[in-house]
Amino acid sequence: MVSVWSELRGHSGQRELFQRSIARGRLSHAYVLTGPEGIGKLQFARLLAKSLFCRERTPEQVDACGECRACRSFDVASWPDYYEIRCPDGKTEIPIDLLIGSPEKRGREGMCFELAMSPQASLRRIAVINDAQLLNDAGANAILKTLEEPPAEALMILICNNPDALLPTIRSRCQIIRFFPLPDQDVAELLVHLNHVEDNEEAKTIASMSEGSLAVAGQLLNPDLRNLRNAIVEQLSKLEKMQPLVLADHVADELERFSSSVEDQRRNARWLLRFASDFLRERLHHLAKGDLSDALTQRLGVRIGVDLLSPMLDRVIQANNLIDANSPVRLVLETTFDDLARQLRIGPITAR
Repeated sequence: MVSVWSELRGHSGQRELFQRSIARGRLSHAYVLTGPEGIGKLQFARLLAKSLFCRERTPEQVDACGECRACRSFDVASWPDYYEIRCPDGKTEIPIDLLIGSPEKRGREGMCFELAMSPQASLRRIAVINDAQLLNDAGANAILKTLEEPPAEALMILICNNPDALLPTIRSRCQIIRFFPLPDQDVAELLVHLNHVEDNEEAKTIASMSEGSLAVAGQLLNPDLRNLRNAIVEQLSKLEKMQPLVLADHVADELERFSSSVEDQRRNARWLLRFASDFLRERLHHLAKGDLSDALTQRLGVRIGVDLLSPMLDRVIQANNLIDANSPVRLVLETTFDDLARQLRIGPITAR
Protein backbone atom coordinates (compact mmCIF):
# COMPACT_ATOMS: atom_id res chain seq x y z
CA MET A 1 0.00 0.00 0.00
CA VAL A 2 1.64 3.23 -1.19
CA SER A 3 1.70 6.10 1.30
CA VAL A 4 1.06 9.66 0.16
CA TRP A 5 3.90 10.60 2.51
CA SER A 6 6.33 9.10 0.02
CA GLU A 7 5.94 12.42 -1.82
CA LEU A 8 7.80 14.13 1.06
CA ARG A 9 11.55 13.91 1.62
CA GLY A 10 12.72 13.64 5.22
CA HIS A 11 10.89 14.73 8.40
CA SER A 12 9.87 11.20 9.44
CA GLY A 13 10.52 12.06 13.08
CA GLN A 14 8.06 14.95 12.94
CA ARG A 15 5.42 12.68 11.42
CA GLU A 16 5.98 10.12 14.18
CA LEU A 17 5.51 12.87 16.75
CA PHE A 18 2.04 13.59 15.37
CA GLN A 19 1.25 9.87 15.27
CA ARG A 20 2.04 9.56 18.98
CA SER A 21 0.06 12.68 19.87
CA ILE A 22 -3.03 11.49 17.99
CA ALA A 23 -2.78 7.96 19.37
CA ARG A 24 -2.71 9.37 22.90
CA GLY A 25 -5.51 11.82 22.22
CA ARG A 26 -3.21 14.77 22.76
CA LEU A 27 -3.35 16.56 19.44
CA SER A 28 -2.93 20.26 20.19
CA HIS A 29 -5.25 22.94 18.81
CA ALA A 30 -2.30 24.86 17.32
CA TYR A 31 1.19 24.15 16.01
CA VAL A 32 4.10 26.18 14.66
CA LEU A 33 6.13 24.34 12.02
CA THR A 34 9.44 26.14 11.88
CA GLY A 35 12.70 25.69 10.00
CA PRO A 36 14.60 26.99 6.95
CA GLU A 37 12.69 27.94 3.82
CA GLY A 38 12.29 25.34 1.11
CA ILE A 39 12.57 22.14 3.15
CA GLY A 40 8.95 20.96 2.91
CA LYS A 41 7.13 22.46 5.91
CA LEU A 42 4.08 23.51 3.88
CA GLN A 43 3.99 20.16 2.11
CA PHE A 44 4.13 18.46 5.52
CA ALA A 45 1.20 20.56 6.79
CA ARG A 46 -0.87 19.69 3.73
CA LEU A 47 -0.11 15.97 4.02
CA LEU A 48 -1.01 16.08 7.71
CA ALA A 49 -4.33 17.76 6.94
CA LYS A 50 -5.05 15.33 4.11
CA SER A 51 -4.29 12.41 6.42
CA LEU A 52 -6.66 13.71 9.09
CA PHE A 53 -9.44 14.14 6.51
CA CYS A 54 -8.96 10.76 4.76
CA ARG A 55 -11.93 8.43 5.18
CA GLU A 56 -10.05 5.20 4.49
CA ARG A 57 -7.28 5.57 7.08
CA THR A 58 -7.58 6.05 10.81
CA PRO A 59 -6.26 9.33 12.27
CA GLU A 60 -3.65 7.39 14.27
CA GLN A 61 -2.05 6.22 11.03
CA VAL A 62 -1.40 9.81 9.91
CA ASP A 63 -1.72 8.66 6.32
CA ALA A 64 -4.11 9.06 3.41
CA CYS A 65 -5.32 6.69 0.73
CA GLY A 66 -5.28 9.32 -2.01
CA GLU A 67 -8.39 7.82 -3.58
CA CYS A 68 -11.39 8.55 -1.34
CA ARG A 69 -13.69 11.54 -1.84
CA ALA A 70 -11.91 13.51 0.86
CA CYS A 71 -8.46 12.91 -0.64
CA ARG A 72 -9.55 13.72 -4.19
CA SER A 73 -11.36 16.89 -3.09
CA PHE A 74 -8.37 17.96 -1.01
CA ASP A 75 -6.05 17.51 -4.00
CA VAL A 76 -8.13 19.93 -6.09
CA ALA A 77 -8.46 22.43 -3.22
CA SER A 78 -12.21 21.92 -2.80
CA TRP A 79 -12.45 20.23 0.61
CA PRO A 80 -14.72 22.51 2.68
CA ASP A 81 -13.01 21.98 6.04
CA TYR A 82 -9.55 23.11 4.96
CA TYR A 83 -8.48 26.76 4.77
CA GLU A 84 -5.02 27.99 3.76
CA ILE A 85 -3.62 31.51 3.45
CA ARG A 86 -0.22 32.98 2.67
CA CYS A 87 1.30 36.38 1.95
CA PRO A 88 0.17 37.40 -1.56
CA ASP A 89 2.79 38.07 -4.22
CA GLY A 90 4.02 41.64 -4.09
CA LYS A 91 3.02 42.10 -0.46
CA THR A 92 5.31 42.31 2.56
CA GLU A 93 2.64 41.50 5.14
CA ILE A 94 -0.31 39.13 5.35
CA PRO A 95 -3.38 41.34 4.81
CA ILE A 96 -5.76 41.49 7.75
CA ASP A 97 -8.64 40.87 5.33
CA LEU A 98 -7.46 37.28 4.86
CA LEU A 99 -7.78 36.70 8.57
CA ILE A 100 -10.97 38.49 9.62
CA GLY A 101 -12.58 39.57 6.36
CA SER A 102 -12.91 42.76 4.33
CA PRO A 103 -14.12 45.96 6.08
CA GLU A 104 -17.63 45.35 4.72
CA LYS A 105 -17.75 41.79 6.07
CA ARG A 106 -15.39 42.06 9.03
CA GLY A 107 -15.85 39.07 11.31
CA ARG A 108 -18.10 37.30 8.83
CA GLU A 109 -15.41 35.93 6.52
CA GLY A 110 -11.70 35.19 6.57
CA MET A 111 -9.66 32.44 8.20
CA CYS A 112 -10.73 33.06 11.80
CA PHE A 113 -14.40 32.98 10.79
CA GLU A 114 -13.92 29.81 8.75
CA LEU A 115 -12.09 28.06 11.57
CA ALA A 116 -14.90 28.86 14.02
CA MET A 117 -17.52 27.19 11.81
CA SER A 118 -18.63 23.62 12.52
CA PRO A 119 -17.04 21.01 10.25
CA GLN A 120 -19.05 20.38 7.11
CA ALA A 121 -17.67 17.05 5.91
CA SER A 122 -15.08 15.99 8.49
CA LEU A 123 -14.48 15.67 12.20
CA ARG A 124 -12.46 18.91 12.34
CA ARG A 125 -11.62 22.17 10.58
CA ILE A 126 -7.97 22.85 9.72
CA ALA A 127 -6.41 26.21 8.86
CA VAL A 128 -2.82 26.73 7.68
CA ILE A 129 -1.03 30.09 7.71
CA ASN A 130 2.06 30.02 5.51
CA ASP A 131 4.62 32.87 5.89
CA ALA A 132 3.34 33.37 9.46
CA GLN A 133 6.39 35.52 10.21
CA LEU A 134 4.79 38.12 7.93
CA LEU A 135 1.79 38.68 10.21
CA ASN A 136 1.57 42.34 11.21
CA ASP A 137 0.45 43.40 14.69
CA ALA A 138 -3.22 43.53 13.71
CA GLY A 139 -3.06 40.09 12.12
CA ALA A 140 -1.17 38.59 15.05
CA ASN A 141 -3.73 39.96 17.50
CA ALA A 142 -6.56 38.61 15.33
CA ILE A 143 -5.32 35.03 15.44
CA LEU A 144 -4.37 35.44 19.10
CA LYS A 145 -8.06 35.71 19.97
CA THR A 146 -8.69 32.44 18.14
CA LEU A 147 -5.76 30.77 19.90
CA GLU A 148 -6.96 31.94 23.32
CA GLU A 149 -10.44 30.50 22.76
CA PRO A 150 -9.92 27.76 20.16
CA PRO A 151 -13.08 26.46 18.51
CA ALA A 152 -13.94 22.84 19.19
CA GLU A 153 -12.45 20.38 16.70
CA ALA A 154 -10.30 23.10 15.10
CA LEU A 155 -6.61 22.88 14.25
CA MET A 156 -4.44 25.85 13.30
CA ILE A 157 -0.97 25.36 11.80
CA LEU A 158 1.43 28.29 11.47
CA ILE A 159 4.43 27.90 9.19
CA CYS A 160 7.43 30.19 9.59
CA ASN A 161 11.19 30.29 9.13
CA ASN A 162 11.89 31.68 12.60
CA PRO A 163 9.55 31.34 15.60
CA ASP A 164 11.15 34.39 17.22
CA ALA A 165 9.40 36.48 14.54
CA LEU A 166 6.06 35.55 16.14
CA LEU A 167 4.60 37.28 19.19
CA PRO A 168 5.57 35.54 22.45
CA THR A 169 1.89 35.27 23.28
CA ILE A 170 1.33 33.33 20.05
CA ARG A 171 4.31 31.04 20.61
CA SER A 172 3.15 30.27 24.13
CA ARG A 173 -0.22 29.04 22.82
CA CYS A 174 1.22 26.79 20.13
CA GLN A 175 3.31 23.66 20.16
CA ILE A 176 6.52 24.36 18.22
CA ILE A 177 7.75 21.61 15.89
CA ARG A 178 11.21 22.18 14.45
CA PHE A 179 12.18 21.03 10.95
CA PHE A 180 15.71 20.68 9.66
CA PRO A 181 17.54 21.01 6.30
CA LEU A 182 17.29 18.15 3.85
CA PRO A 183 20.28 15.91 3.08
CA ASP A 184 22.15 16.92 -0.08
CA GLN A 185 21.16 13.65 -1.74
CA ASP A 186 17.45 14.42 -1.27
CA VAL A 187 17.87 17.90 -2.73
CA ALA A 188 19.79 16.54 -5.72
CA GLU A 189 17.16 13.86 -6.38
CA LEU A 190 14.36 16.43 -6.11
CA LEU A 191 16.10 18.71 -8.61
CA VAL A 192 16.20 15.88 -11.13
CA HIS A 193 12.69 14.63 -10.29
CA LEU A 194 11.23 18.13 -10.75
CA ASN A 195 13.12 18.54 -14.05
CA HIS A 196 15.02 21.56 -12.74
CA VAL A 197 18.25 20.03 -14.03
CA GLU A 198 18.96 17.17 -16.42
CA ASP A 199 22.44 16.24 -15.29
CA ASN A 200 22.94 14.30 -12.04
CA GLU A 201 26.38 15.83 -11.45
CA GLU A 202 24.98 19.34 -11.83
CA ALA A 203 22.22 18.44 -9.38
CA LYS A 204 24.82 17.24 -6.86
CA THR A 205 26.85 20.43 -7.28
CA ILE A 206 23.84 22.66 -6.67
CA ALA A 207 22.63 20.49 -3.79
CA SER A 208 26.01 20.77 -2.07
CA MET A 209 25.56 24.55 -1.93
CA SER A 210 21.84 24.55 -1.17
CA GLU A 211 22.10 24.32 2.62
CA GLY A 212 19.48 21.58 2.48
CA SER A 213 16.84 23.88 1.00
CA LEU A 214 15.06 23.44 -2.31
CA ALA A 215 14.30 27.17 -2.29
CA VAL A 216 18.00 28.00 -2.09
CA ALA A 217 18.72 25.45 -4.81
CA GLY A 218 16.13 27.25 -6.95
CA GLN A 219 18.01 30.51 -6.54
CA LEU A 220 21.20 28.81 -7.69
CA LEU A 221 19.44 27.67 -10.87
CA ASN A 222 19.25 31.29 -12.02
CA PRO A 223 21.24 31.22 -15.32
CA ASP A 224 22.55 34.75 -14.75
CA LEU A 225 23.95 33.78 -11.37
CA ARG A 226 25.47 30.62 -12.80
CA ASN A 227 27.14 32.57 -15.62
CA LEU A 228 28.73 34.89 -13.05
CA ARG A 229 29.87 31.87 -11.05
CA ASN A 230 31.64 30.54 -14.15
CA ALA A 231 33.25 33.93 -14.74
CA ILE A 232 34.59 34.09 -11.18
CA VAL A 233 35.94 30.54 -11.27
CA GLU A 234 37.59 31.22 -14.63
CA GLN A 235 39.29 34.36 -13.34
CA LEU A 236 40.48 32.74 -10.10
CA SER A 237 42.04 29.97 -12.17
CA LYS A 238 44.18 32.42 -14.17
CA LEU A 239 46.59 33.28 -11.36
CA GLU A 240 48.68 36.30 -12.39
CA LYS A 241 46.52 36.92 -15.49
CA MET A 242 43.44 37.68 -13.41
CA GLN A 243 41.75 40.99 -14.36
CA PRO A 244 40.22 42.13 -11.07
CA LEU A 245 38.70 45.47 -12.05
CA VAL A 246 37.25 44.12 -15.29
CA LEU A 247 35.77 41.21 -13.34
CA ALA A 248 34.40 43.46 -10.57
CA ASP A 249 32.75 45.85 -13.03
CA HIS A 250 31.24 42.97 -15.01
CA VAL A 251 29.91 41.24 -11.90
CA ALA A 252 28.52 44.44 -10.35
CA ASP A 253 26.83 45.48 -13.62
CA GLU A 254 25.24 42.06 -14.01
CA LEU A 255 24.07 42.00 -10.38
CA GLU A 256 22.37 45.36 -10.85
CA ARG A 257 20.78 44.15 -14.08
CA PHE A 258 19.12 40.95 -12.89
CA SER A 259 18.55 41.69 -9.19
CA SER A 260 15.04 42.94 -8.47
CA SER A 261 15.95 44.98 -5.38
CA VAL A 262 18.90 46.16 -3.31
CA GLU A 263 18.41 43.27 -0.88
CA ASP A 264 18.20 40.85 -3.80
CA GLN A 265 21.46 42.30 -5.13
CA ARG A 266 23.13 41.79 -1.75
CA ARG A 267 21.85 38.23 -1.54
CA ASN A 268 23.22 37.47 -5.02
CA ALA A 269 26.53 39.10 -4.10
CA ARG A 270 26.74 36.79 -1.09
CA TRP A 271 26.23 33.84 -3.43
CA LEU A 272 29.05 35.01 -5.70
CA LEU A 273 31.37 35.31 -2.73
CA ARG A 274 30.21 31.86 -1.64
CA PHE A 275 31.16 30.54 -5.09
CA ALA A 276 34.60 32.06 -4.71
CA SER A 277 35.10 30.67 -1.21
CA ASP A 278 33.91 27.20 -2.26
CA PHE A 279 36.38 27.26 -5.17
CA LEU A 280 39.24 28.20 -2.84
CA ARG A 281 38.24 25.68 -0.15
CA GLU A 282 38.06 22.89 -2.71
CA ARG A 283 41.56 23.68 -3.99
CA LEU A 284 42.92 23.85 -0.45
CA HIS A 285 41.31 20.50 0.28
CA HIS A 286 42.98 19.03 -2.81
CA LEU A 287 46.36 20.44 -1.73
CA ALA A 288 45.97 19.06 1.79
CA LYS A 289 45.54 15.59 0.28
CA GLY A 290 48.43 16.11 -2.12
CA ASP A 291 45.97 16.04 -5.03
CA LEU A 292 47.35 18.09 -7.93
CA SER A 293 44.83 16.87 -10.49
CA ASP A 294 43.54 20.26 -11.71
CA ALA A 295 45.49 22.94 -13.56
CA LEU A 296 45.55 25.47 -10.71
CA THR A 297 46.90 23.13 -8.04
CA GLN A 298 49.45 21.77 -10.52
CA ARG A 299 50.81 25.24 -11.21
CA LEU A 300 50.93 26.21 -7.53
CA GLY A 301 52.18 23.08 -5.84
CA VAL A 302 51.32 22.19 -2.25
CA ARG A 303 53.40 24.64 -0.19
CA ILE A 304 52.97 27.70 -2.40
CA GLY A 305 49.32 26.84 -2.98
CA VAL A 306 48.46 26.77 0.71
CA ASP A 307 50.39 30.01 1.36
CA LEU A 308 48.53 31.75 -1.46
CA LEU A 309 45.01 30.38 -1.21
CA SER A 310 44.54 30.52 2.59
CA PRO A 311 44.74 34.33 2.87
CA MET A 312 42.60 34.63 -0.27
CA LEU A 313 39.89 32.61 1.44
CA ASP A 314 40.15 34.85 4.52
CA ARG A 315 39.73 37.90 2.28
CA VAL A 316 36.56 36.50 0.68
CA ILE A 317 35.09 35.77 4.11
CA GLN A 318 35.88 39.36 5.14
CA ALA A 319 34.11 40.62 2.00
CA ASN A 320 30.99 38.67 2.89
CA ASN A 321 31.00 40.32 6.32
CA LEU A 322 31.19 43.72 4.62
CA ILE A 323 28.15 42.87 2.48
CA ASP A 324 26.29 41.90 5.65
CA ALA A 325 27.28 45.25 7.14
CA ASN A 326 25.60 47.05 4.18
CA SER A 327 28.82 48.24 2.55
CA PRO A 328 28.38 49.23 -1.14
CA VAL A 329 28.34 46.05 -3.22
CA ARG A 330 30.38 47.42 -6.13
CA LEU A 331 33.08 48.81 -3.83
CA VAL A 332 33.32 45.54 -1.89
CA LEU A 333 33.70 43.53 -5.10
CA GLU A 334 36.29 45.90 -6.55
CA THR A 335 38.52 45.87 -3.46
CA THR A 336 38.09 42.14 -2.92
CA PHE A 337 38.97 41.07 -6.47
CA ASP A 338 41.86 43.55 -6.52
CA ASP A 339 43.24 42.06 -3.31
CA LEU A 340 42.83 38.53 -4.62
CA ALA A 341 44.70 39.40 -7.82
CA ARG A 342 47.47 41.08 -5.85
CA GLN A 343 47.70 38.03 -3.62
CA LEU A 344 48.22 35.85 -6.67
CA ARG A 345 50.93 38.20 -7.94
CA ILE A 346 52.98 39.09 -4.88
CA GLY A 347 51.99 36.87 -1.97
CA PRO A 348 50.17 37.49 1.34
CA ILE A 349 47.94 40.54 1.64
CA THR A 350 47.03 42.66 4.62
CA ALA A 351 43.33 43.14 5.33
CA ARG A 352 41.99 46.57 4.56
